[in-house]
Amino acid sequence: MTPSSKLLSAFACLSAVAITAASGLAIPQARAQCCVVPIPDDVTDFAVLYTGDPHNLNFTSSSVIGNIGIGDTGGFVGSGSGTITGTVKFSASNIGQFNPNGVSVTGGATFGNANVQTNLNALNAISQSLGGEPGASLTISGGGSVNASSGILDPGGNEVFSGTIDSSFYDRTTFTINGTSSQSVVVNIPSTDGLGFDGSIVLTGGITSDHVLFNFDAGDFETLSGGDTLAIDTGGNTTTGTFLDPNGDIQIVDSAIRGRILGGDTLDMLISGSTIVAPPPFAAPEPTSLFLLGAGLVAFGIIRRRHRPLARP
Repeated sequence: MTPSSKLLSAFACLSAVAITAASGLAIPQARAQCCVVPIPDDVTDFAVLYTGDPHNLNFTSSSVIGNIGIGDTGGFVGSGSGTITGTVKFSASNIGQFNPNGVSVTGGATFGNANVQTNLNALNAISQSLGGEPGASLTISGGGSVNASSGILDPGGNEVFSGTIDSSFYDRTTFTINGTSSQSVVVNIPSTDGLGFDGSIVLTGGITSDHVLFNFDAGDFETLSGGDTLAIDTGGNTTTGTFLDPNGDIQIVDSAIRGRILGGDTLDMLISGSTIVAPPPFAAPEPTSLFLLGAGLVAFGIIRRRHRPLARP
């Protein structure tokens, strides 16, 4: 089992235990046996997954490497210049909701993709489940850092933190997470206190963006509303990680993101003047299937990755 799979397993196992009554997510073993229930295995096919329902992803003067998935009857509205190296995939049938205007979409649009909604539903359940876990207190501040191993280990093998955003975490500042390629980190953020997530997350030690989940879990999971806004404006600097906000508005402006953006409530999503590059397998395909959203995506791990097994440290 690869690190990605383990992260995925970890989340899945965690989610399975907490969510079985609602939807049933589970996974093979991480550090302990867990039930086995099918979970989506293709979240890593996407750089952006947007709830829709029935609002728009407004995309202007930006670049995305990876596919974009839009749930329910949500639409895509482009403006200005921009490029999507991938496909815009809608869960709904074609009702005229794809309006790229001046934006180039190399793979065009496809409709009736049931997996888009399945993935979003699973991510919502994962966010809610992870948000209920105890985590080590963490302040995300400009110039700060944390070791992955200082989190509270959950049944799925994820190092869990309960995070708050400090006002010193603004554009051109950094916060560093140090961890190995076999570790996965979940940072639950129950409240932004009205602050943007504008500083840059830097990963060291081998841990990757698909192993670091920032879970903004406030709001109503029944109505997918009432959550805090996930606002990222790094001033053009690079930040890294997987960002999940099922119940809040998502606004990505003037930012360079190496990772994934997932969620969005029943309001429009904005991606403006930004670059989002999904990690492998999309951005750099391998001959084998992969991955994980390991930590929070099913929990962070909604995906699997196959290649030679690695020994867990």
